[in-house]
Amino acid sequence: MRHCFLLSVSASLLCLNACSVPTSVADTPSAEPPHIVPVARQTEPTLRHFALDAAVWRNESQPAESLLVLAAGEAGLEVHDLAGKRVFAYDKIEAGFVETTRSDRLQANLNSLLIVSDQRLGALRVYTFDAGKRALYEVGRAPISIDDEITGLCTYVSPLTNKLYAFVATDSGLLEQWELFAAKSKIDAQLIRNIPAGKGVGHCAVDEPGQRVYFSEESVGVWSIAAEPESDSARAPLDLVYPHGGLLEEVKGIAVYRPNATSGFVMARDAGAKAFNLYAIEGDKREELRLEGDIEIGDAEGLTIFPSPLGKDFPNGLLIVADEDAGNYKLVSLDSIASALGIHPQSDSSASPAAQAPTVQPRAETEPVPSYGDAADDPAILVDRNDPARSVVIGTDKKLGLNVYDLSGKLLHSVPDGRMNNVDLREGFSLGGEQVTLVTATNRTTKSISAYRYDAASQRLSVVSDGVLATGFEDPYGLCMYHSAKSGSYYVFANDSVDGKIRQWRLTDRKGKVGIELVREIVVGSQAEGCAADDELGSLYVAEEDVGLWKYSAEPDGGTARNSIDDVEKGNLTDDVEGVAIYYDKNGTGFIVVSNQGEDNYSVYRREGANEHVGKFHIVANSALGVDGASETDGLDVVSAPLGAEFPQGLLVVQDGRNLAPTARQNFKYVSWADVMKALRLER
Repeated sequence: MRHCFLLSVSASLLCLNACSVPTSVADTPSAEPPHIVPVARQTEPTLRHFALDAAVWRNESQPAESLLVLAAGEAGLEVHDLAGKRVFAYDKIEAGFVETTRSDRLQANLNSLLIVSDQRLGALRVYTFDAGKRALYEVGRAPISIDDEITGLCTYVSPLTNKLYAFVATDSGLLEQWELFAAKSKIDAQLIRNIPAGKGVGHCAVDEPGQRVYFSEESVGVWSIAAEPESDSARAPLDLVYPHGGLLEEVKGIAVYRPNATSGFVMARDAGAKAFNLYAIEGDKREELRLEGDIEIGDAEGLTIFPSPLGKDFPNGLLIVADEDAGNYKLVSLDSIASALGIHPQSDSSASPAAQAPTVQPRAETEPVPSYGDAADDPAILVDRNDPARSVVIGTDKKLGLNVYDLSGKLLHSVPDGRMNNVDLREGFSLGGEQVTLVTATNRTTKSISAYRYDAASQRLSVVSDGVLATGFEDPYGLCMYHSAKSGSYYVFANDSVDGKIRQWRLTDRKGKVGIELVREIVVGSQAEGCAADDELGSLYVAEEDVGLWKYSAEPDGGTARNSIDDVEKGNLTDDVEGVAIYYDKNGTGFIVVSNQGEDNYSVYRREGANEHVGKFHIVANSALGVDGASETDGLDVVSAPLGAEFPQGLLVVQDGRNLAPTARQNFKYVSWADVMKALRLER
């Protein structure tokens, strides 16, 4: 698992090489002459000479009659026509920032909304607008309380889930992500995550195709973060204020401009240079833009880019610049900007998001693990053959021990025996003359294998290790078990976090206690953790984190020969490659499931044959149940046994590295395998 927290500008600069994020595109002010573009027109000043942010209300049938929705501060919202004349004012709100929702991916009742920051209340308010009647109607169930001064606002429609989110910058230095959703006839919201963004965070803009949010930290620079709620919230610098970057002074408004399918820019207002910097979204090119006329002596604040046709004067959309000094808004044709940059715009040129892997939603989640921080790691599912409803999930808490959960996610039992990392189990092990379910785990505290017997009646674990079962590893890490169909013997595999070296031990009965006998060692090559052994086909799958997925023989005399199933360079995986599990179906068929941590999704392969890759899927929030999605997953497990109405074709359990909405300690998410099959269009 990877962690990199950017806590300050100096810490950010030191961390750039350690985190896989883009660096600043410039470290000195640009020496290239700026592009000069004309201001097509300007609005009349707002009633209080206030200009901070704007949006466009598009008339779909007559685009030239579209309207500008302008934040007018204490005067509220003002609606102007494209000639800049005021046609309507709404003074029941102190408006600071405004967004309109417009996407064919949104459900109807979330489309064509006005989302406005009420600066007096420190809240968001949601409206619909009747352009014909010049009337606003509040449709939010209640003002969305931010409980802080709002310093920026932008919206995002997820290409992954088609959900609507609002990013809200606050005076205390947070970028809050809220989900907006329909609740009967009203719009409601829930806080998804708080992202530390730095004191002075302000304007923001979203690049939906790139799934990133760009925001200004006024005296520091321009940053970006991943927009998906389950993504890593580490911020990456786009440009910093001189001498660390190419911005001369304070940075103000931010906008994203995609003139055609192959070009994309982030526009940022450099207050010190009285210019607008354009940064290529892909690559390190930077352009400087200046506007003709009195905007040069004004203090520009918010920037809004609307990339759709708005009549003959704005055939490919417009840029709206809030001029704080003049108290009005300047309108610039996007054709003028494209011409200055030497590129060819396209009508409605907001680039389409790339095709996404399908999604599934969890049906339940466990209680958070008792330990804070990076604690939950790996689950194992124990099927109660006599009463499937009493099946349990055993999960590791690598700061405490093992936890036992029921199928609703309730914590039943904890074993505080050390820093348990990975866990697995097998039924039918002969111990002291009985057939028992044996559970083993890597214990990093004692550098050993811990062994337990599971009692179905009490749903508890009891220690059955014959003393300390030493691994000889400096740091025992991943673990999986194997029951050989060939010999009937039971084995446990474990690897070392240092070099990924794997050792295989035969499990033995020592007068009612469990012992281990070393039978094989495999050198993987670099750090490995996740593994799974196929009891029927005799295969061992190993995830080498930065390399890919390997297949070995699981038999003790299987040697070190291996086949590459998939890799991170040219394959379907993105490092880190983490947990591995096997879904057993009939006649040697089924699936291999892998945690593709680098993409916050899961990769699926055929169990039979050459292990053909059949697809990937994401686990996203189940808003109806109040269960968030899963991301940064380490371990996972899957079973094919029916476990009731919620899991008729089996259960997939995954560790959730970021437990959100509300933010809590890590836990495990439960997914119906039937939902995965449907999402990937597979047949059982």
